[in-house]
Amino acid sequence: MENRMITYDMLRKLREFFDGEHLITSFYLSTVEARGDFVERAQKLIDEARKRLQETDYSEEQKKSVLADFDKISEFVRDKLPIEVRDATPFLIKGVAIFSSSARGFFQVYYLPRPLRERVVFDFSPYIRPLTLLLDEYKRYLVVVVDYKKARFYEMFMGSIVDAEKLVDLNLRARLKSPPPRLRRKYDYAIAAHYMNVAESIDLIMSLRDCDLLIIGEPKKLEGRLMAYLPFRLRQKVAGRFEASPSDSIETILKRARKIEEIVEREEEMKLVRELKDRLSEEQFAVSGLKDTLDALMHNQVQTLIVEEGYEVSGVRCPKCGFLGTDEAICPVCGSETLHVVDIVDDAIEEAIEQGASVEHVIEKSLLEDVGHIAALLRFEEEGENAQG
Repeated sequence: MENRMITYDMLRKLREFFDGEHLITSFYLSTVEARGDFVERAQKLIDEARKRLQETDYSEEQKKSVLADFDKISEFVRDKLPIEVRDATPFLIKGVAIFSSSARGFFQVYYLPRPLRERVVFDFSPYIRPLTLLLDEYKRYLVVVVDYKKARFYEMFMGSIVDAEKLVDLNLRARLKSPPPRLRRKYDYAIAAHYMNVAESIDLIMSLRDCDLLIIGEPKKLEGRLMAYLPFRLRQKVAGRFEASPSDSIETILKRARKIEEIVEREEEMKLVRELKDRLSEEQFAVSGLKDTLDALMHNQVQTLIVEEGYEVSGVRCPKCGFLGTDEAICPVCGSETLHVVDIVDDAIEEAIEQGASVEHVIEKSLLEDVGHIAALLRFEEEGENAQG
């Protein structure tokens, strides 16, 4: 499977590939079982997109290219995606983003460890903002498992892991378990050279793959040895260490590294929620609950939208001005009749993205339960509502 994990470099190349003259279709789909058969949902999305396409003023040649995109995407989702989802372990596939431009012979698939809002967009540039948000929101880890002979590198993102690099020391003397005295100095030098090589590789891979933090796995008898070879700036990025050998399976590595990732995530969630609740208690620059959070979004006040992972609730949207609400039959902004929305949280996230606000998902459900499952840190408060300065 190609491109299991998205990176900023991938998105940059995707954006730069298009010239503003050829249309590209951007397709987002969730593969989470709880949402039902994703093949059927995909076909429904594409059928709706076909109708929208016919209402546009694109040329017949451009429409022909987009229709070909729809066929390619349908075929992939029907024939290949179920197999990829089934066989994905230990990489978790909870969604997919597909970009296709038949006019340019382009078809690219990105597998997502978290579902994004389902949609089909056809335009002269790829719709990548949801992917950019995903990269901004979650930390990417480089996991290195090393001993005195070998090192293996893994990339871990949102609980999924893939091979990044494999490095084997080619110096045969470094493989001797008990070298004779005349070779001891060369043996020690070879091991030191190996660890320095590993440290240099860590630096390079973290830079190339946009990794935020480092997790180290080592045999118990060698614990802490790699740290001695890391420069200070890399030591500052070490999130944790665990006992492991380069020969361990990728499933074993993921299980042990994931425990460290969960600790980091939990600490960051606690810090964010603590700041939120401190602001709420002071009634300054924060709101909670669906109604107040949507109201803040409609007034462009939101700096950070905070959402409980998996939280879904119905609401309404105005088809003319974009107003988002809980149950208003008539839009309070333009007076139009609103449309029922199955999951207004998806629309709120999308609106936050469009406004340039950050979005944070809180996995531990109990943390936001007492504030209505959704909240926001604000850029400012409206005059007359505890505004400052």
